[in-house]
Amino acid sequence: MSHDIEAPADPHRQQIRRTRRVIHAMTAVAVLISAALGAEAMAASPADVPQPPSTADQEQGMRAGMPFRDPPVADATGHGDAAAQPNVTITLDATRSRFDVSGREAYGASYTGSYVAPTLHVDPGSTVTIHLVNHLPVATNLHFHGLHVSPEGQSDDPFLCVAPGADTTYRLTIPADHAQGTFWYHSHAMGTSCPAPGAPDMPGMAGMTGMTGDVENQVFAGLSGALVVGDDRTLLPADLRKVTAHTVVLKDVQLDRAGNILQNTDTASIDSNNPTVRLVNGRLRPVLSMRPNETQLWRLVNAGADIFYRLRLDGYHFTVVGEDGNPVARVTTADSLLLPPGKRYDVLVTAGPRPARARLRTLAYSNGPQGDAYPDTELATIRIAGDPVHRRPDVTGGIPTAPADLAAEPVAQRRTVDLSESTDGNTFYINGQQFAAGSSVFATPAKLGTVEEWTIVNHSGEDHPFHLHTNAFQVLSVNGTPQPYTSRQDTVPVPHAVDGAPGTVVIRVAFADYPGKWMFHCHIAAHEDHGMMSFINVVP
Repeated sequence: MSHDIEAPADPHRQQIRRTRRVIHAMTAVAVLISAALGAEAMAASPADVPQPPSTADQEQGMRAGMPFRDPPVADATGHGDAAAQPNVTITLDATRSRFDVSGREAYGASYTGSYVAPTLHVDPGSTVTIHLVNHLPVATNLHFHGLHVSPEGQSDDPFLCVAPGADTTYRLTIPADHAQGTFWYHSHAMGTSCPAPGAPDMPGMAGMTGMTGDVENQVFAGLSGALVVGDDRTLLPADLRKVTAHTVVLKDVQLDRAGNILQNTDTASIDSNNPTVRLVNGRLRPVLSMRPNETQLWRLVNAGADIFYRLRLDGYHFTVVGEDGNPVARVTTADSLLLPPGKRYDVLVTAGPRPARARLRTLAYSNGPQGDAYPDTELATIRIAGDPVHRRPDVTGGIPTAPADLAAEPVAQRRTVDLSESTDGNTFYINGQQFAAGSSVFATPAKLGTVEEWTIVNHSGEDHPFHLHTNAFQVLSVNGTPQPYTSRQDTVPVPHAVDGAPGTVVIRVAFADYPGKWMFHCHIAAHEDHGMMSFINVVP
């Protein structure tokens, strides 16, 4: 059951606004979640604006060290039996909510009344019905990030706009051969306004009905969750197919002293470089239990709006069996994994032979001189205890159903995607153009059944996570260094410029199955300004 609760307004609570991509900060008012989702912002002079609360201040009232808990599951599967596919409609109520964040009361937005959205679990070959009801005073919608489904109609169309007080029904036809792995879903409100004709004002929201939705606001407030297709454990060697699997959703929250999640308004903006609280499935530094020698599958999801994670499990390594929902063509091991916003990895982790504890943390990381600098932060404790189990052998080689290597495919067309910013760092462009819903930055469309090669060029001083809707791509090179093929992906960080030399990533895209507008954009910048976003028309 979801709750439509307005956070109490407090005109005395403000904080510094800092534009992330500019070295010199600009001060403004930080307002409460209710203001960000429709209420009037309250003015204050810059001299009255205090520093934002520290991470320690924001953690006050939270309980650290609770047991690890997977997100709730909204199950639309037939447990692997297509004939048993249930007739299930999943309802998501987008609403302002008061919820528990690791023991502290907070105000944000939710789909089911809790900060951690349910994990949607679907099967290949199924049709999934999702009913989105918008109780917010602003427009919203959904994007099913990474799914290979139609970008048109009542499917994964990011141009759909659900007005305040309205609802819509998504019907996702999942291909029978869809990759089994980890995806995510979230609001994709692109600064759009779609008021329902004659819609009444909501209580306390006079004149605000139809106010534009902001995807960064809505994801940051809580409107995001994991999505799992099938069960990729079935692709592993037989003795690993019943290992424990955990969904690990990484999100951060910035709270004011009243417990309101901060938001963008006309006079304030979320600053991802400010102190923040990093949470695992909505809990502060939870404890995940394993037995000695036990192997588990962790489905890692960065479901936050802005910040990067560089994950390390001290004393251990990650065995990568899936990336961005795609089984890998070559299993690799890594001491650390970089997850920009939207990134996912499916990894195997094997505990040591004796009782012990290990820390899962995100390492100190900078995404460029115009970007953010994140501190080393503990995320969770791994507690190894109990009777040992038989140690399973390491996984090597490729995972069945991994997509084919595109390196030798004929290239139908080569394109350049030029990412740039204005000198003040507040306006963003692709190929010199800002986002226009009716116009692509490319004059010529792509054709189904062809492969294209794109060179993504980043002229800015911060890394930009590049995301393509509808189908994953293959990375061929980064800053001129060839990348061996291990897997397809749908999100890749494009390095920042250094000494005037832009960062580059070269990818190959296979246009398959679905005509329509295939959107592509960069996280962070697209959320704030919508300039670093466009689409390519795909024709039969």
